[in-house]
Amino acid sequence: MDVRFPAEIAPGVFILPDKRIPLVPNVGIVVGRDSVLVVDCGLGPQNGENVIKLARQLAPGRSIILTVTHAHPEHGFGAQAFKPDARIYYNAAQRDYFARSGTTLLDGFRAVLSTERRALLDGVVLTPPDQTYDGDRATLDLGGRQVEFHTWGTAHSPGDQIVHLPDEQIVFIGDLIEERMFPIVPFFPPMINASDINVARWESVLRDVLALQPRLIVPGHGNLGGPEIATDLLGYFTEARAVFRTTGVPSAELDQRLRAKYPTWEHSEYISPARQYLAQLPG
Repeated sequence: MDVRFPAEIAPGVFILPDKRIPLVPNVGIVVGRDSVLVVDCGLGPQNGENVIKLARQLAPGRSIILTVTHAHPEHGFGAQAFKPDARIYYNAAQRDYFARSGTTLLDGFRAVLSTERRALLDGVVLTPPDQTYDGDRATLDLGGRQVEFHTWGTAHSPGDQIVHLPDEQIVFIGDLIEERMFPIVPFFPPMINASDINVARWESVLRDVLALQPRLIVPGHGNLGGPEIATDLLGYFTEARAVFRTTGVPSAELDQRLRAKYPTWEHSEYISPARQYLAQLPG
């Protein structure tokens, strides 16, 4: 993760862009008068160390809070680097998912990563939050800056949350959106099971985010954008359902139809898991 060039997208609000590199998330740093909030911290302890070092440089003397948009490894498995100096804070549903599935996710990622990328997971210590919130919403005051947390339960994963800056009209949305990429409907048994995904609720979340009238949306991966990147994803889910309902056509051809519909989108390997997930739903 390259921490040399953080981009300031609003006064005191920074992102470390992923530069469209696989398994590198967009990381947010939100500076208040008293505290600084880090949104996601990357894959493995070295990336976590780089992110907290940058947070200290951008907000010297402030207390540090880490939140994680969801429990998948490239977003939060660098959290150990934030101990003992920082407080880790997110919702109770994500904490519970991390507690029951963290080891499975770690082993699953180790099994599929290249040797070079697998090294990023060396020395990972699964690090739970220090504090959680119950219910679907919480607010933190960083000192002159209010931050809202919203969660809906299971969508892309159990306990997905967004981070909303109401005054700046900015939303950090995690992997509920990957801009100009086929969405990761993470159906990879036994690492991730059907009960850990809910596409119908995912669509509801996107509509709720649009109701917040964000000016900027920071996706989990890809370029930041406006409301159109949420609208585009809603359109994809509608199109995917229509295509996958077609009978008598080989699966590979159905996948190709979606690739043709979205010729500029990356990571078409995620079409097939989406098809398999939707196929096992009733009706």
